Amino acid sequence: MNGIQVTSEELSQAIEAGHRRMVTEFRAGSVRYDPVRDAIELTMVDGWGLVLLRSAVAELAEIPSQDMGKLEISPVGTGLLLDAHDIHINVHGLVTGFISPHLMASALGRKGGSASSDAKAQSSRENGRKGGRPVKTKVA
Repeated sequence: MNGIQVTSEELSQAIEAGHRRMVTEFRAGSVRYDPVRDAIELTMVDGWGLVLLRSAVAELAEIPSQDMGKLEISPVGTGLLLDAHDIHINVHGLVTGFISPHLMASALGRKGGSASSDAKAQSSRENGRKGGRPVKTKVA
């Protein structure tokens, strides 16, 4: 080994940081190359997808089309991999580069807002005991 010692606190902090990234970053569930359109079809783990022309992704623009079928997703969905050409593309960075800031803010807000925690669950229970969220009144 390399002799670096990691404390249990450092390990816990790293695991917690990883969990936060999993909730707030875009992760791919699948990738497919469409040779007819010369495009990459990327589907995220939460179900939505994106189709990118290969020529729009600088790292893939010069790769022979016959090699594009070997494009893979990293085990946790954070990267696109084409090992034969030593290409590793961060999914979050790729997606954020193609989505408008408004759509991105909306998607990240939805993703972050859907995250649950013990604190959120407790807060919801307490608010429920108080009668829940007040009914909105319409102003004429």
